[in-house]
Amino acid sequence: MKKTLFLSVLFCWGAVCNAHSQEETGSRETGRFISFTEGGVLAGNSDNWNSAPFIFHSSLNYAFGRHLSAGLGAGVEFLRETHLPVTANVLYRFGNRAAIRPFVRFQTGYLIALEDKTTANATYYYPSTSSYYPYSYYQPYQTSEMDARGGWLFNPSAGVIFYTKQKAGIALSAGYRHQTLHYAGKDDYRMQVNQNRLSLTLGIIF
Repeated sequence: MKKTLFLSVLFCWGAVCNAHSQEETGSRETGRFISFTEGGVLAGNSDNWNSAPFIFHSSLNYAFGRHLSAGLGAGVEFLRETHLPVTANVLYRFGNRAAIRPFVRFQTGYLIALEDKTTANATYYYPSTSSYYPYSYYQPYQTSEMDARGGWLFNPSAGVIFYTKQKAGIALSAGYRHQTLHYAGKDDYRMQVNQNRLSLTLGIIF
């Protein structure tokens, strides 16, 4: 886990330095790279494995104009097990060089499981002839260990950016996160977990 955090921080720092060192010619918005680094939580409910797991993302976007940019990103998410999200996103900022600019963003990608094992529970049913449960027709057998296989995510969101005189911005956003995680157990058992959460993030944009 420490190695994962170090790589994530290194990636984010490189993206920020690259974006900050770009020489802007002509328009200050078009044809430059934008770094967007953010942290937050995925708020859920008591039925979820984690009520509010922490997420950390950084993306590097190319600006096609004053409003539209698109790019790639990565990060780390602490769900029931640790995942590395690799994502693509499209960002649209409203307004023209204003100190406060609303924005919308669509993000999609794949969650790579960084931990092979997880404590997710799976239920197997044995018939009455099973030597495990000889006195009832069906009984569940619980296993506490499965293999995490990752899964897809998409996350539309909206928010607002507060720009400073140094052209850096503080971004607040909220969105809808849907993700499908896959797990594998013994005897070819497969489990799919669909999660729907509210994403709440605070970020820095250059």
